[in-house]
Amino acid sequence: MSTRDPGLAFTDGALEFEAWSDNLWGPVAQSVVEAAALKPGQFVLDACSGSGAATFPAADAVGSEGCVDAVDLSTGLLRLAAARAAQERRLNITFTEADVTTWESYRPFDAVLCSYSMFFFDQMTAGVEHLVSLLAPGGTFATSTWQHGALEPFAERILEAATTERPRLAGVQPLPNLNMAAVDSAEKLETWLRARGLVDVSVRSEPRTLVVDDSMAWTLVMGSGWRTLLPRDPEAISRVRKKFIRSVGSRVAMNSDTLIATGRKP
Repeated sequence: MSTRDPGLAFTDGALEFEAWSDNLWGPVAQSVVEAAALKPGQFVLDACSGSGAATFPAADAVGSEGCVDAVDLSTGLLRLAAARAAQERRLNITFTEADVTTWESYRPFDAVLCSYSMFFFDQMTAGVEHLVSLLAPGGTFATSTWQHGALEPFAERILEAATTERPRLAGVQPLPNLNMAAVDSAEKLETWLRARGLVDVSVRSEPRTLVVDDSMAWTLVMGSGWRTLLPRDPEAISRVRKKFIRSVGSRVAMNSDTLIATGRKP
């Protein structure tokens, strides 16, 4: 294997992941929830729910008569979300640690949300088709993914820095990168979702640029899928960090352009 297991990586980096919620995960998840046009009383699946960026606004939208099933592989992120739900006395959210690409529900969903996640699936096509199969007829699938050019300059430079400590990464295209490239334009994403059996597909671009300092840049590495690229040895990780920070500088603009898409199950 060239990269680490994403579920474990997101558990190890749960606090760093959460540190980016206000800047990135939360605003985009809110856009996904709004695009899904949820209604009171609906049943919703938040696939790869993380620390709840989409879970909580979805729960607000469906109200006390509705319910949100939040499913994720990361124990650490689920614990953060569950703690928040307990503190806020949320009664319409259920948390499950599972691989959502094979997880089954006892009831169909009115909507399935999948924000910044489907490209982590080992088999993205089969995984999303499984999510679509969990929808009731007429149900909505809503997702977000990165637009072409997003995550630069970080994506290229963290891979370069990691490769100096893990030479076997040289020339490797991580699976998430390949998956993202298959759906990184409005045209490609719309065509791809229609091929999954969805109709009334709509895709829009949400341009975004985030200016971050070197500390936040490294926090993103440690709290995202990029963590899977890192070596295990702490001293080697420290060397990667220094190389990465040196390459991006103390303050840099990160392209965060995102695609928001919805489609309906016939």
